[in-house]
Amino acid sequence: MGAAITEVRNHNEYQQILKEHPLVIALFTSQHCPGCMGADTRFNNIAEKYADRVKSMLLKTENTPKIEGVDGTPTLVIYKDGLEVENIKGIGDPTPSKDPNIPNEQEVLLAEVFSEYAAAIPTAPVSPGAPPPLPQ
Repeated sequence: MGAAITEVRNHNEYQQILKEHPLVIALFTSQHCPGCMGADTRFNNIAEKYADRVKSMLLKTENTPKIEGVDGTPTLVIYKDGLEVENIKGIGDPTPSKDPNIPNEQEVLLAEVFSEYAAAIPTAPVSPGAPPPLPQ
């Protein structure tokens, strides 16, 4: 599925991405949002772990066409088979934990969302000619 997309030019491109991928997780941020500070790095770090099952989009609202349901930042939107299944306004406190062994609220929430939704999507075959994984 690949690394996070960081730009969509228009609403049609956005809709096409949703149609092409069974699971899309999009994080909308803005440059003047205190709750968005560091969210892009946290999102990308977690998204990379699920790149074989999740299409990730990290979109700045200043550079993205208006998307229905996104009226503040940060907003996390999850789509399955092109349909919105969850819309989370605010993704927790961006402040790092005083203990480096304890993830902050944003990391916890993002990890839980990716883990929960990706569990229902089979991993991509290793090569284009490889058979899909067997159901478990």
